[in-house]
Amino acid sequence: MNKYHVSFLQYHITFFTKHFRSLQDEEKTFIKKYFQSVSTRHEFKILEMDIRECRVNLIIHCKTTHYIPNIMKALKGGSARFLYKAFPETKLNYKGSLWEQKYFIATEDTQLDKMVQRYRDVNKPIQN
Repeated sequence: MNKYHVSFLQYHITFFTKHFRSLQDEEKTFIKKYFQSVSTRHEFKILEMDIRECRVNLIIHCKTTHYIPNIMKALKGGSARFLYKAFPETKLNYKGSLWEQKYFIATEDTQLDKMVQRYRDVNKPIQN
C-alpha cells in the first residue's frame, strides 16, 4: 500500500496430509481455529476454508506485499506443531510429518483444479 493505491490478491491454495491420511473431526476443528489465528497475526483474510479427510482448500485475500512461502510455513508448520501438542497420538499416527511438502496455489480455481488433478493422478492415496 502506498499513498496512491492499495493492492490485494486472492489466492486459491490446496495442500494434503502426508500419505493422504485422513484427519479426525477434532483435528480439523483445531486446525481451522489455528488457521484463523494465523490469518489474524499475519494480516490476511481467509475467505473460504474447507478441510476434508486429507485435503485443505483455502481462499485467502492478502496484500501484494505478502510473501506466500511465509504464510504457508506459518499455516502448515505451526498447525502441525500445535496439533501434535494438543493431540500427541496424532504424531504417532503420522510418523512425524503431518503435511505433504508440496502445496498448490493459483489466482483462480480452474487453474488450481487442473494442477491438483495432475498431482492426484500421479500420487494415488494410501487406503487406511
